[in-house]
Parts: sequence; structure tokens; C-alpha cells
Amino acid sequence: MASIDLAQPTSRHVREPEDRVRLSRWSSRSSIVLMGMVGLIGVAILIGPYLWAASPTDQNAAMRLQGPSLEHPLGTDQYGRDTAARILLGGRWTLLGAGFVTLGVTVIGLAVAALATSGFRWVDRILGRLVDSFLAIPNLVIALAVAAVLGPSFTNLIIALVVAGWPWYARAYRAAMLRERASGYVEGAEVIGASRTRIAFRHVGPNVFGQVLVLATTNLGFVILNLAALSFIGLGVQPPTPEWGSMINEARPFFQTHPGQMLVPGICIVLTVVLINLSGDALRDHLDPRLRGR
Repeated sequence: MASIDLAQPTSRHVREPEDRVRLSRWSSRSSIVLMGMVGLIGVAILIGPYLWAASPTDQNAAMRLQGPSLEHPLGTDQYGRDTAARILLGGRWTLLGAGFVTLGVTVIGLAVAALATSGFRWVDRILGRLVDSFLAIPNLVIALAVAAVLGPSFTNLIIALVVAGWPWYARAYRAAMLRERASGYVEGAEVIGASRTRIAFRHVGPNVFGQVLVLATTNLGFVILNLAALSFIGLGVQPPTPEWGSMINEARPFFQTHPGQMLVPGICIVLTVVLINLSGDALRDHLDPRLRGR
């Protein structure tokens, strides 16, 4: 039986670092492509309505439910309005709304998590019971209740989603802060006499920032879906202002004869959510050192 010299690396051990480097390069390139596509969507939605010639709100009964043409690449809706112009303007409302909601739940979640981990057990217990009571009810039900009380409007919809979403972020950020506070460098800072405020802002905060950014990016797609779902039932932007969820609702009666009126905003929602989720995963792989080698 032939013996294997353990001192000499086998071909498998030689190829493994090369394969890992190759995978790392592919992951970096794919991450750049994904984030570039998300950036292009954002730029198109932000400046597209200013550059598009057709109006998203002007009605033309003679042009209602027209197919794609040079003048209207995505056709027109039941009121003769340009679908492409409405997609661009509706996407702005959808993404800006999701951005405001994500910012709101992140700020509130961080504030609650910081209070819960401040060192006072009674504060942690009170906030923990409050978060548990919110999490016992589905967040979409809470958002529906708040939006129904406040009334249908874009601002009230953002408030409703923030009220429904902050407890989940608070619990996730609290867990991240507790992990960091249990680390060796925090114990070392406490030994040399560093104050709680200095530890929180100088040591724990910067190390939690990457996790905060990843969590907010990853859940942005979930916020877009909730925003579109509530706009679909009329609790968001009011007509004639377009929004992707409300556009799907308006096109329901014409789905069998003109399915594109529903499919176009639906595809925009799906494509945007998928790209944002993939970008969030790629961002997590780059910011978390434990995942860089996978």
C-alpha cells in the first residue's frame, strides 16, 4: 500500500486557497453588481419623473387601456394615463415611504435597546414586557389598526408601520448590544475605569453599527411589501397620486383583458424586493468577519 507523505500538501490543499480566493472575487463582483442595480433603480425613481415627458396624472379618455407604443412604452391605464410615468412616480412614494419607515424603526429600536442594556434591570424588564406584548400581535394587524384610527394617508401609513415594526428591531438590537457588552474588550474597558457612556458610544456603538446597517437593509424589502399591501387596500397614498400597491388595486377589474396593468407594478415590487434582499445578504457577508470566508 502506497504511503502518503503528510509533509507534502496534496492537490486538494493546494486548490482550496485558490478556490476560496476565486469565490471571494466572484462574491465581491456580484455584490457590486447587485448594489449597482439597486442604485440604478433608486436613481431612476428619484429623477425619472422629472425627465419623463408624459404626465402621471393627466387623463385622456381617448387613450384609455392602450397597449405599449413609442409614446407610451408600457401602455395606458383605464383613465388614459401613462403607465410608465405612474410607475416612476409610484416607485418614488414606495421607496421613500419604506426608507422613512426603516429609519423610524431603527432609531426607536436603537433607543429602546440602549435603555434596556443601560444596566438597570427594572428598565430592561419593563421594556421587555412592552416588546413582548407588541410581538404577541402580528405587526400587520397593528399597522392596520393604527392606520384605521388615524385615517388613510401616506403620513399615517408610515406612522402605523413604525408603530408596528419597532419592537422587533428593539429586540434584535438589544441582543446585539448584549453580545458586545459581554466581549473581552468591554470588560477590559470596565476594569480600567471607563464610564458606561464611554463604553456605549466609544466601544459598543461602533461595533453594533454594522449589524444595524445590515438588519435595516435586509428588512427594507419586507417594509416595501407591507407598504404596498396596505396601499393596496386604500390606506396609503390617495388617488390620483400613484403608488405601486394602489396601482395593482386599481388594475384588478381589467386583469383578464389587460393583465399588464397589474403585472407591471407587481414585477417592479418583486424585482426591487429581491435585489434589496440580495444586496443586504451581500452587505452582511462583507461586514461580518465570521462570514467572509464562507
